[in-house]
Amino acid sequence: MTINRRRAPSSKISSEKKLSGHRREQNYASLIGGKVIGGTQKGDVKDKNGDLHSVKSGKKWQVFLYGYNRICNSSYLSILQPCLDAFPEDSNQYFEDRIKCIAFKEAYVEAHGRNATKSLSNNDVAKHLGANTYVESKNQLATTTSSTCNTLNNKANLRNFLDEALFNNDEVKYLAIKDSTYKKDGLFKVFAKEDVLDILTAKLFPSVSIAGRVPVDYNVAGQKTLLCYKKTARQTKNIVEIEIRNDSSVHYRQVRFNMYSKDALSLLLEAPQCIASSPLGEHIVVYGQAIKTFIEKKMDIK
Repeated sequence: MTINRRRAPSSKISSEKKLSGHRREQNYASLIGGKVIGGTQKGDVKDKNGDLHSVKSGKKWQVFLYGYNRICNSSYLSILQPCLDAFPEDSNQYFEDRIKCIAFKEAYVEAHGRNATKSLSNNDVAKHLGANTYVESKNQLATTTSSTCNTLNNKANLRNFLDEALFNNDEVKYLAIKDSTYKKDGLFKVFAKEDVLDILTAKLFPSVSIAGRVPVDYNVAGQKTLLCYKKTARQTKNIVEIEIRNDSSVHYRQVRFNMYSKDALSLLLEAPQCIASSPLGEHIVVYGQAIKTFIEKKMDIK
């Protein structure tokens, strides 16, 4: 039995995104007189003073996709290790049990209909399947994401976590965002690391995802760790989604950190400390603490 629940983009789409990202980095590097840094590190562009800039654009950013060893050896991202440990080292057993679980649910749909399947409890499914690593892993992940949220409720822990996720601690100094989602003016908007961390740490709080609604899957709440903010007095909104990627034996026990551009820009641009400079050239606006460093270091902007 083959089950395809692809959520990751196809290889063609991924390739197009990489090419688009490379063109964006080349564009930004040419505007600040810098050079593109190859590889998978956090810094995309190095300016003439040797400082690194992370360059982002698009609706959703994949901030990182890290494997088990990278998470375990991290200074602050290691709080996610228990989420990975919720899944067995043996991916074969996990995928075999996943097939058993979904095959049972699909047969139940065929025999009883989708509405009846929706009312089938997880306890009923677990009782029918018996020992099943797919079911057990999902239940364990719900426990570990709750623990992760408890850790990130501490603002010092949250700041350190965001620092390593976005800037790899001391590696990157600036975040440059090409605005195609908020004001949609296509300008590169540049923020200093300190402002980004101050604003996001103050505004964000952790939560967990609700249970999915796929009738033929085993749906459990808490499969993602979320970072949210208050969009209005009554509405909260996810800005970060952290999930465990188990797409295949190759992409197994990996952590993916996604961030929404429009929400990030709204928080950064609406913060009082992020007063804008006059546009530097035709394509770049610098904000907050980045203004002083750009002027002091005499950045030549085209």
